[in-house]
Amino acid sequence: MFKDRRNKCKSMAEVFDEELYDLWANLPSEILSLIQTYITRERDYNILRFICKSWRCTIVLHRQSPFPIDRFGLRSPLLMSSQGSRYNFFHPLHHAYYMQFPELSEEKIVYSKDGWLLVRTGIVHLEDKKIFFFNPLTKMRIDLPDIPYYHRFAKFSFSGLPTSNDYVVVGIKSFFNVEIGVIKFGMDNWQIDEISLEERYSYHVSSNPVFMDGCCYCLDVNGKVGIFDPNDVINSWKIVEKTLWRPRWFRNSLFQSFMVESDDELLAIFLTNDGRVYVYKQDKLKFDWMKVEDLDEKVIYLSNASAWVEKGIVSKNKIYFPLLYDDKALVFYSLSTRRFHSNGYDFSRNNFYDMKYLPHSSWIKIM
Repeated sequence: MFKDRRNKCKSMAEVFDEELYDLWANLPSEILSLIQTYITRERDYNILRFICKSWRCTIVLHRQSPFPIDRFGLRSPLLMSSQGSRYNFFHPLHHAYYMQFPELSEEKIVYSKDGWLLVRTGIVHLEDKKIFFFNPLTKMRIDLPDIPYYHRFAKFSFSGLPTSNDYVVVGIKSFFNVEIGVIKFGMDNWQIDEISLEERYSYHVSSNPVFMDGCCYCLDVNGKVGIFDPNDVINSWKIVEKTLWRPRWFRNSLFQSFMVESDDELLAIFLTNDGRVYVYKQDKLKFDWMKVEDLDEKVIYLSNASAWVEKGIVSKNKIYFPLLYDDKALVFYSLSTRRFHSNGYDFSRNNFYDMKYLPHSSWIKIM
């Protein structure tokens, strides 16, 4: 009888150990990344690798990667900011790391998606603007036809992987009229259309076009949305007149505006000079804007050259802006507290006065 009881106890202990092992083995990569930041000695780093098989495989892969910051979690986007040919990379949970990209010494990143950068050159006003795709992990470059110098698009976007044969790139600018450029795989020149407007349509410089359901959606500072089909720009262009309700002081205090697609819906995010953040969702059928008070489990990543939404694993209900605290830590806005915070720093503020805004930056996810 005692032998059976010992065997039963041993069996229960084994079950408990297996369950505990599974918990450690399936630890989210973001938490594992955070643990690694506290490891300073190579000996301790090696011990960490042997906690379990899944950790060992993951950490070895990261250590051997040609991209030095991969070991901090491939699933987390990185904010890429330029200083000449030196690019700083900021991880949501860590401080800055940098790499040299001589290929991008005088270029400007105008858009980022699926691990690829869309880069524009042509600093001199009276010269054609060279534009190309660049993958910072593989260093692969794919050139596109030059943009004529007299077409100065303010914002760009592309629809799919540059290595595919069905991608579409669009550029847009507007003042008293709208000018839209389209280039597709296999085209030798940009197709450029100019649309005259009966009333002024002001396209805000901080919002890239958003591809959704085969069309492009463009946000202006008043909350109007311009829509066009890249296959037939002239005949498809229209402006949805439903504007956002905002206080009178809002427009004059606007600092940046962004638009992003989330679950087949458009989200508009506005940041004011005094640190107020407004999020709106647009109904696809009625095109009415509705104020969003909670993102549930989602996280929004915003910059001048890219914006997207993801389901958060560790971080949730947050918006990451291209803001730095102490020149090295990313700042996020929590919709739960309605305040700005930063991982690694114990502060909570309702404005971003002493923070650094990175205008020449782009979120990128290493694929």
